[in-house]
Amino acid sequence: MSHTEKPLPDPLFIADHRAIDFLNTVATPGPEILDWLRDGASFMSWLRRGFTVPDDLKVPPANLERLAAEARELREWFRGFVEKHAGRPLKPSVAAGLRPLNELLQRGQIHIQISAGAPLVLDEVQNWRAADALLQPIARAMADVLVNADFTHVGHCEGAQCTLWFLDVSKSHRRRWCSMSVCGNRAKAAQHRARHSV
Repeated sequence: MSHTEKPLPDPLFIADHRAIDFLNTVATPGPEILDWLRDGASFMSWLRRGFTVPDDLKVPPANLERLAAEARELREWFRGFVEKHAGRPLKPSVAAGLRPLNELLQRGQIHIQISAGAPLVLDEVQNWRAADALLQPIARAMADVLVNADFTHVGHCEGAQCTLWFLDVSKSHRRRWCSMSVCGNRAKAAQHRARHSV
């Protein structure tokens, strides 16, 4: 299979956490690999849909291509981490393996400002002029899922060909599918056919 150059469908935001949605930016729902980070333009399009990025932000195309390549590399590093640790509580010892993420977080440029509200609000504001600012929202989402989510509830869709991940935030924590409307229905239809073919 090769990366398709056809227009991409809308990205999938079904994982219940943006860091896990980031893993799902490459998927094989059919015979072709879909990669929502395949180039600078698709990376920016996905980022704008998943995070708050200033509408007037201008990034030179060469920088955007470099950032898309770095995002793909970060995604595959994170995929290896998730595949290794999903479904189990994270132990303090995993911190030693988080160097790529921590190095990216260290390059972030955020300041705090007071904004209008009742009462006043303390906001973190991203400096979007920094060279790799577009990677920072992703890095912070990854840090958030590692620190604040229960990794025992990170799972992989049970669909036969599905490559998607999710954070199970359901009350029963029995989520099996990326989406009931896609893989869940396929499984139900297959069970129905199996029962009625006897």
